[in-house]
Amino acid sequence: MVKTAELRPGCVLRKDVYAKSTKPLMKADTVLDAMHLEFLKAFLIDTVDVDRVNTPHPALAGQSEKSNRERQIPVSAQGTPQARISPFVLRYRQSVNDAQRFFQQWQSGGRVSIGAFRSAMLPLMHQLLARPAHLRDLLLQRVRKTSIAERSVQLGLITAFFARKLRLTDGDCVQLGLAGMLCDCGLAKLPPSLLRQERLSEHDLMLYKRHVIDSYKMLKGMATLKQETLVAIIQHHEREDGSGYPLNLKSTQLSPNGKILALCAHFRSQFETVSPERFITALDRFKRSSYGWFSRHYLDQLCDALMDLLVGMKVQLSDGRSGEITFIPVKDPTRPLIRCSDQQVFVFEPDGPVTIKRLE
Repeated sequence: MVKTAELRPGCVLRKDVYAKSTKPLMKADTVLDAMHLEFLKAFLIDTVDVDRVNTPHPALAGQSEKSNRERQIPVSAQGTPQARISPFVLRYRQSVNDAQRFFQQWQSGGRVSIGAFRSAMLPLMHQLLARPAHLRDLLLQRVRKTSIAERSVQLGLITAFFARKLRLTDGDCVQLGLAGMLCDCGLAKLPPSLLRQERLSEHDLMLYKRHVIDSYKMLKGMATLKQETLVAIIQHHEREDGSGYPLNLKSTQLSPNGKILALCAHFRSQFETVSPERFITALDRFKRSSYGWFSRHYLDQLCDALMDLLVGMKVQLSDGRSGEITFIPVKDPTRPLIRCSDQQVFVFEPDGPVTIKRLE
């Protein structure tokens, strides 16, 4: 048995390697290369059973290194190099698959196994908290439809990220992250046909709103979920002005965690179809339209934290100029300073005549 960190290209697996699936992640007799090692690290495999180490002849060492480098960058059928999939993306996809499996179990009447759920989701959450820039990559991905499971994973990551920016303890960050991932588990109690509908009748909308109560009932009594976490879950669709559901609570009746989760849930839902080049403009409108519904303090803090993720990104402007986002003003975070290639500083106005054509 060899620790994954000590593996080198050329090692040969003696036994199948499993992650969280009945199908092996890698099969026995696989000759490991650099890409295999990245997979093992991404799936947090600690040790593997290695039969032997293939050491290349010195004369072939350079050729072997070149081959390993080439394998790290897949090539499409048209011969165009494709970007290597990052360990975080691999872990993210695995977590979404796990969340989908859990949701299907709940739809079949299964109970929530909080221990198994935590084990499946915490590695991803810890990766994001260690490097928040991962969230930027998720938020700026191209528009695509997502499942209930993926939306839940995204909400958990956004909420954990925001909790960290608010300087909450590591334990509270994890609790809020789990709240985001589990607050919609009650949707599993609804008819699958209702979940596929894009527009709900008044009757179906009343049924849909019951998922908050069902989520609370499914999670009540879980030893590893704090009472504050359960309160946040039942309040994640409430609004400061009392227009939310299911209890129509107002500002003074809402818990801090409930306010945080409700804000993050609304943000995630509003940004599901926003393209990268429209992100700053959409965030500015989100901020202005959300005053009164959410805590102004938390709303300002969230927008500031999200804009901080964009510092250092390259932009292509509609007037032909290119530059880099270099500074986020505290009082107006959605009006970042962009240093153009000619060294001039440009203040981006979300509703101004100059727009962002590309953000990368």
